[in-house]
Amino acid sequence: MRIPGLRSGYDRVPDQEAQEPVQNEPEMSQDSLPLDPPEYDYTFDTEPSEEPDNAMEQMEYEDDSTLQDSVGKIQRFRDSFSNNIVIPVREKIMDPLAQIISMVSEKIDYYLNKVGNPLILRRFFYIVLMSIIAYMIMVSGLLPTELSLGSRGMFSDYQVLMDYAKDSVDLSKFERDVEYISSMPHMSGTKGDTAVRNYILESFTNNGIRLIRESNYNGYSNYPSEVSLKAVHNGQEVIINVNQENFNPLSKDGELNGVNLIFANKGSLQDLENLRQNGLLNGEFILLEHYGSVVSEQVLAAEKYGAKGILFITAEQDGNGDVVQDRSVGKPQVWPGDALTPGWPGNSFQSIDPKFATGLPHIPTMPLSWNQASILLNLLSKSGVQFDDSSFSGQPGEALINMKVKTTVRERHPVNNLLGKIEGGEQNDKAIIIAASRTSVFKGTSYPSYGTAMLLSILQLFQELKYKFDWKPLRNVYFASYGGNEFNLAGATELLEENAGPLKDEIYSVIDLSQLTIPTGERKLDIQSHPLLQEFFENEENRFGYNVNVRDVQEYGDWIPLMANGVPVSVISSPDFLEGKPPLLTSADDFEKIKDILHDDNQRQAVSDLLLFLFQSALKLADNPSIPFSVMRYVHVVDSAIQELGNNYPGHLNCQEVVNSLLLWKKIGEEWAAWSKSWDNVVMVRDEGIEPSLLSVHRWTWNKKLANIGRRQCKNEGLPNRAFYKNVLFGPAYWTQAVKGDPWIFPSVKDAIVDEDWNRAQSELNSVAQILQQSAALFLEETNDI
Repeated sequence: MRIPGLRSGYDRVPDQEAQEPVQNEPEMSQDSLPLDPPEYDYTFDTEPSEEPDNAMEQMEYEDDSTLQDSVGKIQRFRDSFSNNIVIPVREKIMDPLAQIISMVSEKIDYYLNKVGNPLILRRFFYIVLMSIIAYMIMVSGLLPTELSLGSRGMFSDYQVLMDYAKDSVDLSKFERDVEYISSMPHMSGTKGDTAVRNYILESFTNNGIRLIRESNYNGYSNYPSEVSLKAVHNGQEVIINVNQENFNPLSKDGELNGVNLIFANKGSLQDLENLRQNGLLNGEFILLEHYGSVVSEQVLAAEKYGAKGILFITAEQDGNGDVVQDRSVGKPQVWPGDALTPGWPGNSFQSIDPKFATGLPHIPTMPLSWNQASILLNLLSKSGVQFDDSSFSGQPGEALINMKVKTTVRERHPVNNLLGKIEGGEQNDKAIIIAASRTSVFKGTSYPSYGTAMLLSILQLFQELKYKFDWKPLRNVYFASYGGNEFNLAGATELLEENAGPLKDEIYSVIDLSQLTIPTGERKLDIQSHPLLQEFFENEENRFGYNVNVRDVQEYGDWIPLMANGVPVSVISSPDFLEGKPPLLTSADDFEKIKDILHDDNQRQAVSDLLLFLFQSALKLADNPSIPFSVMRYVHVVDSAIQELGNNYPGHLNCQEVVNSLLLWKKIGEEWAAWSKSWDNVVMVRDEGIEPSLLSVHRWTWNKKLANIGRRQCKNEGLPNRAFYKNVLFGPAYWTQAVKGDPWIFPSVKDAIVDEDWNRAQSELNSVAQILQQSAALFLEETNDI
């Protein structure tokens, strides 16, 4: 139907639909309806009523005036839009433009006819135009290229990735992280730790990290409650004002009355033996001593010599003698982790009585500030044993101590870990862990909050690369936030005890950031690392201005459980932390004291450079096509340790079997170095990152064999008297202070030497040689079954 009056002249559907014919309506045409209506059969079971039902059926009537009004408005709007916009645009713009294009086309054809065939010339100019457009798109970076993908052939281009990481460092977020995490005390199992843990979990989630596990373990914990300290000197009572800050995590509860006070310097075995030989450790006594480098050994030494308790002295902090360091007194060298479930997960129903727990101290301890300790030191005479710093032990009976330590004990209390994961793109059965301790008795701005903030920033940089370049590392990366560090490394240990097999199979390296602190001086880093990784850190070309010292691992921390089971670990520390001085582990370590440092331009740059150095190390460790282990450096370190052992204990040990086994590993190291160099020349230099499939299989096999080195050099039954420690090569001796040379290599041999059991020492050394030989044989026999 054509509706008159419309400018478009288009056919339009009539506004009203055709109506169905109604019965009994008068005929409209000769053949529209039959004369008689059709007959209908009843299809229901019931018979129709004989009498017609004259009642009229009521029909519901619905007013459709509102609907008609709405339809009318829409139609009017449509017509108005067409008449006022569509038609004017077409008539005034599109039609004239089409005419102009037609005229220009005719003009071009006219001139092209003078040159040659217009069709051919048009195609030629079209090709030129498309080539120019394609070139412009290519140089603009809109298309994916190796540069835009951050790759070089099949592998990552670290220079491109690091350049982007530099631009992505967010120091404002880093500062917010440090400020929040250290805004409250967050001791493991407290509300403060719950808040901090939720903050970290939210950061994981916001960065798109897949949360593998938020694990909750039950562990032995205690918290400050009631303390008192009083000295009696010449019949006069001297009260030391102590409070809940005078607390050592895991200290034993106890009350002492009238016990002799003896100053013991640093409470070492040598110090105590000197005191004993001078008759100063008779009767009941309590030791007053400075914190040493290994507090747990001070506790073990005091127990060995019969002390009833220990009072630890905190060093002054820049003239402030009122701060108190709350160091843990658990015994990780005996058995780290939950004290009541040694060797099995803390969530099990089986647990031992605390009095039989070898990881707990058996005497009460209390830390004192410098000023509090000075009051007691002044009560002692300058007699007895004189130490190197010209201090004196005093004599028994000069000062008698009354001490009470009562803590709130929770034998089964929550210890929580967070574990996030970035999936690897190639060998996703191998992984590294980037870890940091989380919990602190106090606010812990420098330690451990600074390391935790570094962990979150590194996590963010990994995700920035993922979203920018659609990138994945070649192997998995885990991010671990450990709880329970102050309770004898409970969080890290329980994670291992619950997942020992999978962790040892998958993890080939750990980077721990816990001991990083706020930079205050020169740009120095201390990296304690497994020998397989020492060359990796030493040969790093770009250290971002940091002076890096690389050495063997010689510290206790959350890395100990994995190290004790053969996993190569690297602990990156700030020199200030290693000195162990306040404000670390004191109430003075809060954000207000250091926020001005973070606002200094030079310090901000130092923080940024440190973050980039850490990220670069983690990136290459997880994404280098070949795991960057140096077998030759490993052989050199073990060989040097054997020579040192023979020099320190001449005539006692036969080391020839170990030397012979190292020759096998030297051969392996030479083969690995040659293969790695050849691979680099073929793939990265000649073929610019394109790897043939056969070389890929060989590289994966090498990676698998390298990752297995550490775990295959362990005893399933553990070291004698210390079943938790299974690594026969690297780990702490029971008494690190009693060993000549490095106490963190050949631990079972060193334990036997300290006990002067030379037969056992030789047996343990032979066991080391046998394990080295067996692991080398397995390495050489490994197949390509990856």
